[in-house]
Amino acid sequence: MKRSRFCILAFGLLLVGGCAKNAQEVFEGGYSAYRKGDADKAIAQYTEAIRMNPKYAEAYCNRGVAYRQKGDIDKAMADFSEAIRLDPKLTGAYYNRGFAYDKLGEHDKAIADFSEAIRLNPRDAGAYYNRGIAYQKKGDYGRAQGDFDQARTLGHKAF
Repeated sequence: MKRSRFCILAFGLLLVGGCAKNAQEVFEGGYSAYRKGDADKAIAQYTEAIRMNPKYAEAYCNRGVAYRQKGDIDKAMADFSEAIRLDPKLTGAYYNRGFAYDKLGEHDKAIADFSEAIRLNPRDAGAYYNRGIAYQKKGDYGRAQGDFDQARTLGHKAF
């Protein structure tokens, strides 16, 4: 099962600067490229959107997802962290960084990021599910089961 999520907000993105509309259009091109399986083009588009609007947290987050898909975890982690610095309430950035930490075997850091994603959005079934996986990898089966139960209650597709 593919466990990734984008940080885009469908409408109403708050962008800074005079060329925000153009940055959003470039961002949407990156999202389209990623959805078509072209991570390289997506990275180029997100990078351009960031050049146009350096405070575009969602672009950093989505570029991080594309980097992670390509296996470049270091660049992905840097982008997720920058997205969080720019927008500490960007749930998807915590979720994605947590997922990357989990892949690196840093389960405590993954749990912390999934927990923050849950704090920001208590109905995030995916964050509960993935935190449960991290707990399970640590051998904390009670907490893992609790998170799996909550994910199921919230309608996570794995159940």
